[in-house]
Amino acid sequence: MSTTNQNRTLGLGILIILTGLVFLLDQLNFFSYQVSDVLISWQMLLIVIGVYNLFFTQSRTFGYIVLVVGVFFIIPKLFYVPYDFNRSFWPVLLILLGVFILIRSRIPSKSGTGFKLEEGEAHETFDEVNIFSGSEKQINIESLKGGKVTSIFGGSDIDLTTSKLAGDHAVIEVFYMFGGSTIRVPADWIIVNNVTAIFGGFTDKRANRPSGDDNKKLILNGFVMFGGGEIKS
Repeated sequence: MSTTNQNRTLGLGILIILTGLVFLLDQLNFFSYQVSDVLISWQMLLIVIGVYNLFFTQSRTFGYIVLVVGVFFIIPKLFYVPYDFNRSFWPVLLILLGVFILIRSRIPSKSGTGFKLEEGEAHETFDEVNIFSGSEKQINIESLKGGKVTSIFGGSDIDLTTSKLAGDHAVIEVFYMFGGSTIRVPADWIIVNNVTAIFGGFTDKRANRPSGDDNKKLILNGFVMFGGGEIKS
């Protein structure tokens, strides 16, 4: 098992244990009503998801966003505020999504396999973004190193069946929030799925999945929340 997968498994195990412990203590009336209202809330769920992504996955940008949203909306539970924070939910969410898109477009991302997606590698990588929209594209790259797929309130159908990998593997980073995509790949590619999903999923829907060290590998990293993705041939 790779270091990344070990960290994800370790973090998930710790998260499940702590969640079970909190619920057990709450059932035993260990917490006061005020403390219980804070610990068992959707705001705290977002904070936990954010911390998990910061320390145990490669989706740190998303982790910061979710953490900030959770902290922002948990403030009224901890302190008196002169107005209703809940009315600020959508403006704050839109601002954070905009910041995320800017950061994602300007900073090269690092995969767990050691390569970067550089601006000058347009002939080797792709970057598909759909926000409140959808697209269908066939991508034909003779030496594919990887790419990015972002779907926010949108979706895409990406056909890679005519592309060829530059080496023995390529890495695609995905980010789906209230959206998703279908990625079509050659039948002999092995899929390594490292995508973290919360209220969503990313699955390999192919009936026949190849195996063996000699096959090309497509590594999928990233995060899915309230959305989904699938691999087809």
